[in-house]
Amino acid sequence: MLKVWQEALLDIVYPPKCPVCHARVEVHGAWCRVCLAGVWQPREINLAMHRLTALAGCLAVADYSDGVKRLLYAIKYWQMPCYAVYLTWLLRQADISRFGRPDLVVPVPLHHDRLARRGYNQTSLIFRPWAVDKGLQWREDVLLRHQPTLPQWELPLSGRRRNIKGAFQVTRRDLVEGKCILLVDDIITTGATLAECSTTL
Repeated sequence: MLKVWQEALLDIVYPPKCPVCHARVEVHGAWCRVCLAGVWQPREINLAMHRLTALAGCLAVADYSDGVKRLLYAIKYWQMPCYAVYLTWLLRQADISRFGRPDLVVPVPLHHDRLARRGYNQTSLIFRPWAVDKGLQWREDVLLRHQPTLPQWELPLSGRRRNIKGAFQVTRRDLVEGKCILLVDDIITTGATLAECSTTL
């Protein structure tokens, strides 16, 4: 009951608005129909083309353009973690039932130096509330990025796999062995990071 009152008060003080055009929407985190249509492109990624040989499937929820790109940039580089709620809302619209029910949801980790500088892992901010809502087991402690790497976007396509090679290690083999794992990340471009994480797992 208290949560209902808190949400009602929040709606009065800060009416929910679309993160792109600022039109009124029904709930905090939601997008208006027009702006949602501009980015909403759920599609399965071609595993062979991205050399994602250790994955059973890969789903991209939205295009990395317009509002999605601006929100992710603000979260990662402008210290605006509050914007993650808009990307979590996008996730809640996606249907992942064709992938079955995973035993674990594991985010791509940041190296501890980058995590200390940023203060949070943006992938965890976006995906953890969604996983909790779905009743899925969230584990950030099974995969570690033990080598610092350059940001992938700074590198040419040819250098991205070399940059990320050997950067990860499993810390809790007992928890991942024989499990169906949903590996999540904020952006996929060449697929090099997901390929290395999935191979390591």
